[in-house]
Amino acid sequence: MRMYLLGAIAAGALLAVPAQARENRPVKCDIGDAKRSLSAGGPALVANVPSAMTPIDLNAVQMTDKKLANRVVVEGMFARRTETNSVEVITRFVNCTKKTVELDARSSFMDENQVPTEDSTYWKKVILAPKATGVYRGLSIGRDEVKYYLVEVRTSQP
Repeated sequence: MRMYLLGAIAAGALLAVPAQARENRPVKCDIGDAKRSLSAGGPALVANVPSAMTPIDLNAVQMTDKKLANRVVVEGMFARRTETNSVEVITRFVNCTKKTVELDARSSFMDENQVPTEDSTYWKKVILAPKATGVYRGLSIGRDEVKYYLVEVRTSQP
């Protein structure tokens, strides 16, 4: 029985090693999977004229540039209330290329009727090293009235 337990512990330790070794692998992206992902089905900005534009999901990231969308993946998007009850949005990007990518990001905040609560934030530059991650943070001025947000991303402007 004791030998069986020792064998099971040793096997468990061996099974854990590959997961730890995986931490040192280079990033691999499947841009196609990211592009094919479905809308979350939540609130969206839509045109007054039906089918005049594609809906823009709220509480999400909107890539404004196809070229950038072929190079960068949104790994995660988070939103939280601060101590002052404003909204902080945090977006983590992954550069899927072997070259440095520079992008600009900004946030827009809206009330429950999708009316802007303030002007969009200024464009903030995010520099992504090859096969690396980078983070954008945006903070609302509005407090309780902020119910939705949108992070727009474009190729960096000079």
